[in-house]
Amino acid sequence: MKAFNYKGRSVSGASVDGVVEANTPEEAIEKLREGGLIVESIKESAPAGGRDLFLGSTRTRDKELSVMCNQFSIILQAGMPIVRTLELVAGQTTDKRLKTVLNEVASDVSAGYGLADSFSKHGKDLPSTFIESVRAGEASGTLEEVFKRMAAYYERSSKAKSRAKSALIYPAFVAVLAVIVVAIIMVFAVPAFARTFEAMNLELPAITRFLIDSSNWWSKWFLLVALIVVLALLALQLAKRNKSFRESWSKLGLSIPVLGKISENNGAHQYASTMSMMMAAGLPVTDAIDVTARSLSNAYMASCLASTQVDVEAGKPLSTSLAKTKAFPDLVVEMTGIGEQTGSLENTLEVMADYYANEVETTSTRALSLLEPIIIVVLAAVVCFILLAVYLPMFTMYGGF
Repeated sequence: MKAFNYKGRSVSGASVDGVVEANTPEEAIEKLREGGLIVESIKESAPAGGRDLFLGSTRTRDKELSVMCNQFSIILQAGMPIVRTLELVAGQTTDKRLKTVLNEVASDVSAGYGLADSFSKHGKDLPSTFIESVRAGEASGTLEEVFKRMAAYYERSSKAKSRAKSALIYPAFVAVLAVIVVAIIMVFAVPAFARTFEAMNLELPAITRFLIDSSNWWSKWFLLVALIVVLALLALQLAKRNKSFRESWSKLGLSIPVLGKISENNGAHQYASTMSMMMAAGLPVTDAIDVTARSLSNAYMASCLASTQVDVEAGKPLSTSLAKTKAFPDLVVEMTGIGEQTGSLENTLEVMADYYANEVETTSTRALSLLEPIIIVVLAAVVCFILLAVYLPMFTMYGGF
């Protein structure tokens, strides 16, 4: 299914807007009308997939979702009515946005709306995996188990993101510090030495002239270069709103040495983990594919996975369709095929999710362990170049006495 943003009015005349899940705009309008809403406008939302690794999301953080789902599971197991459960969880959450969402959902449910439909109105704040899992659990009467599974799912996802961010802190700090130090030397120190050499009327070595010319150039054009970089980044972000460009950009990212492998492994982990949870929640394979595709961070892999839905609906194996895309690792295709043949696709995907979670961590750690000495060597080379350029004229001067 797809997500549609809508604006309309309730029976009482109050203005209402939100997100609804449906296969077509007509189906979305029909759903809203059944819920007592008069639809004024509706349009398809931008796909959730396509947020590249480490760029983050505007939605609720995985850690907060994990805590919330765990609270839902515990309170529902105690036999508390769903409206009172929503109110209790809203009272315990510290996230203001999530608290507002839960209070509004509690109000909708008390008015007779379904839980999943109420959550779907807040698709900008909640991921599709959460909404569709709630929908499946509501339909099967297993909300407690679904919330328990989601708590574990979002906890794993939160830990994976935290490890990635923690691993990036040190090399990012060293790189930023190196840029600042070099900038200070080029803008302030080198011009001071240049004036001294000019006053002494020395014949400067080529390396020193190059350093002084570079310093002069950067001092003159630094603001323009910084502006160009900022504009280029903004243009890139705007271009990523185009689906074709976003997919091409993500496909290009997969071909980058080391980083491409990390992105591919991360996509495989997201596919296996999300598909497993969707199927455990009771969603049919075709619906699980749709939700999983919209949750992948790599737009190219998300598009390729979404394209398999047509073949699966026609009765073809998912593994065969995945193999045609050539976007996923061979192991993913083979393990999916084994799961389909043995009738244990859900469990196979769960095992595969753990495997690729470890692969992402291992590959990232290995890449960062190589990155740190590279940064240090590059920084040392730059410092040595600057020192050599500064001291060579001095050695020439002393040698002439």
